[in-house]
Amino acid sequence: MELAEALKHAIDGNAVLFTGSGFSYGSQNLEKKTPMNGRDFAKFLFSQCDVGDADDNLALASQLYVQKFGAAKLAELCRNTFSIRAPAEHHIEIMKLPWQRIYTTNYDDLLEKSAAENSKALVPLTLEDLPEKYISNARICLHVNGFINKLSVMDLAGGFKLTAGSYLSDGLTGSNWAGVLRQDVRLARAIIFIGYSMYDLDIQRLFHAEDIKHKTIFVTSPKPSSTDQIMLPMFGNVLPIGIEELASAVATESRTYSRTKHKNIFIALEKINAPSLSRQPNNADVEKLFLYGQIDHALLSPTNEDGHPRKYTVDRLSGTHVSETLKTNEDIVLVSDLGNGKTVALEQLAQNLAGTGWNVYRFTSDTKNSRQEAIQLLDLPGSTALIIDNYVPYLDFIDFVSIRRTGKNFRFILTGRSHVHEAFRDRLENALRVTEFAEFDLNRLNRSEVNDIVDLIDSYGLWAEFSAFSDIEKLNIVRSGCDGQLHQLLLKIYNSPHISEKISSLFLQLPNHLRRIAIAVFILKGSGLSSDRAILNELLKDSPLIRLSNTDRESVQFLWDDSTGHIRLKSSVLAEYYLTKLADASVVVEILLEMFLQALKLRDQSTEYEYFMRSIMSFSALQKLLPKNGLRGATIKFYEAIQSTDFTNRNPHYWLQYAIARLSFEDNLDEIAPYFKSSYALAKNINYDTYQIDNHYARFLMVKATREKNYELAYNLFLESKALLTKQMLHEKKHYPYRVAASINDFVRMHQLEITPHHRIEILNYSKDVINRIAQLPFEVRRHKHVTTCSISLQSVISDLS
Repeated sequence: MELAEALKHAIDGNAVLFTGSGFSYGSQNLEKKTPMNGRDFAKFLFSQCDVGDADDNLALASQLYVQKFGAAKLAELCRNTFSIRAPAEHHIEIMKLPWQRIYTTNYDDLLEKSAAENSKALVPLTLEDLPEKYISNARICLHVNGFINKLSVMDLAGGFKLTAGSYLSDGLTGSNWAGVLRQDVRLARAIIFIGYSMYDLDIQRLFHAEDIKHKTIFVTSPKPSSTDQIMLPMFGNVLPIGIEELASAVATESRTYSRTKHKNIFIALEKINAPSLSRQPNNADVEKLFLYGQIDHALLSPTNEDGHPRKYTVDRLSGTHVSETLKTNEDIVLVSDLGNGKTVALEQLAQNLAGTGWNVYRFTSDTKNSRQEAIQLLDLPGSTALIIDNYVPYLDFIDFVSIRRTGKNFRFILTGRSHVHEAFRDRLENALRVTEFAEFDLNRLNRSEVNDIVDLIDSYGLWAEFSAFSDIEKLNIVRSGCDGQLHQLLLKIYNSPHISEKISSLFLQLPNHLRRIAIAVFILKGSGLSSDRAILNELLKDSPLIRLSNTDRESVQFLWDDSTGHIRLKSSVLAEYYLTKLADASVVVEILLEMFLQALKLRDQSTEYEYFMRSIMSFSALQKLLPKNGLRGATIKFYEAIQSTDFTNRNPHYWLQYAIARLSFEDNLDEIAPYFKSSYALAKNINYDTYQIDNHYARFLMVKATREKNYELAYNLFLESKALLTKQMLHEKKHYPYRVAASINDFVRMHQLEITPHHRIEILNYSKDVINRIAQLPFEVRRHKHVTTCSISLQSVISDLS
């Protein structure tokens, strides 16, 4: 990058300034001298200690000085040397620019004094300051090695990088500021270094990793050192013009270039508008919604243009305290399993907020543009909400915004799949930089919602062969037959012969190349990864989306919308139904393997690819991606095909998932045991949390205890499983150990005639203890399907053994 272009970006506020000791040239300290740079200060300290022919090792020189004269004397010397009495004109000129951010390795207060000469306040910070407290509102300067006005004797051993002891403490890479610096240099249009020699290894590594050479400029003295001539060109364009000539160029450019006026134009982020009043839905609208997931956003409003209720969807959040939550400045997470309505609920909430005057925007992909637009969002007047469907891949983006929103009326409204959110909850808390956020579980319809959904389906004749059932029978279908889950209800509707035939016919009409792409889209959706067209093209060989004709696009319009560059699948339940009921297992597993191996090649380019591999490697995901007919064969083929990759062969998660799969297929337990051993061994090597391994190993032991013909061996296996479950129940209030504990009933029934009186009492007491623990669980956990099943199962054990 040339200087003129870089300065234009600086005038626009899109450049980062990074200064080193050479920046101080021409300023005056309290001794009316230009502050010494690090090398000269080191030589001065050595000379004061009567060390001749010393090098420029500042850490060693200052340590020696402290040993001879004391830390207080060194602190006083630093204050006199690095406290600025007067900046030069060129410093004042450079600080007229509206820098995006300022970083310096200097101890002095020259930047702050120069800003003050322009009647601008610059807040000096050090690595000990928390970024989220400052960067949303203040013009700041981060002093990476410490700041003279914050110097105390104690600081010489830590935050003030001068003595050898201080260099042993965590530097930039270990601080909260490392991520901010990375984000700043990625977003900046230009990065200008003044008087900096790139000697710090932390900063070398960071800038090398970010690959920003094309937009980086180093302004050095007219006679740079030989080291600078070798080192700096590796990181950017070197201009040996000196700071005075730079200031002259700044003055010239400022006179001739008018700052670009920024308008709040959002392209990467999509604005959600208030709902417009419209007609009543018809049969075709509701059929498209229920069967294909095609949402007509204009119909989401609960009333039509006449103010009458509109039967189109069930308002899942009408009975919640969402509005009160937003008033308390809490972020919101809508949680459910796939297909249980969180996306529709998100759209309803977004429209409701937009209708009450909120600025509501939708995020779809983490790009440089979306981050720049997110910064603009923070400055919008009024209240603002950013909508993110499936937040997990975007935790870095959430952190990027959260750190900048302090004091702003800004909320995140997120969705996540239940089991994934449970695993990532702590990381979300860290990314949001809060200790609490509101969670709404949408997995089950409440009593009012069940009545509404039955009435809605009745109104549009979607019950098919259940149409003749009474109202009570239909309510029971939803409550009991479908466990109150929208996902299960939709699958039941799809299973009716009339509708199943209709869906099958639609897919059979697609040519093979489109059917393959459709399967890949469904897999991508099932993984929870971004629906960016570019990602799908990367995960399939030969980038097939590029070659789609207009006719091809029209053929798949009933499945997804890709008008924004993102593939928005219209119904995840329809995708699951096709994959698990209608598709060919051999075709699906072939595409699944192709996408996994492509992601493996690309994993160093983005964390999203690794997230994809981890997601589809889970057996619970494979069960929703592979056809039921041929599931075992396809699952084993998939696991064995990826087994030798460097991502899986030493991955405890892989071996655990393969063990879970084989256990679910009721395979030979002696063949499964080594997979658990491998998972435990690899977990130990990388400090991997074994909670999930313990849980499934407890299940493995319980199954083995049930199958074992030798009662004594069986009881010992039961005790081993019981010990793992008890540990989990003591430390976590989750449903997982109770799911396994329910199988105690199977063990008891298999060995009931052999159980000794002593063992009978032990099993009875344990079953009662588990039931007592269930009574103390949080309400949401207590009503979980696996927990209620456990309670019923253990009541049966108590009845059988009493």
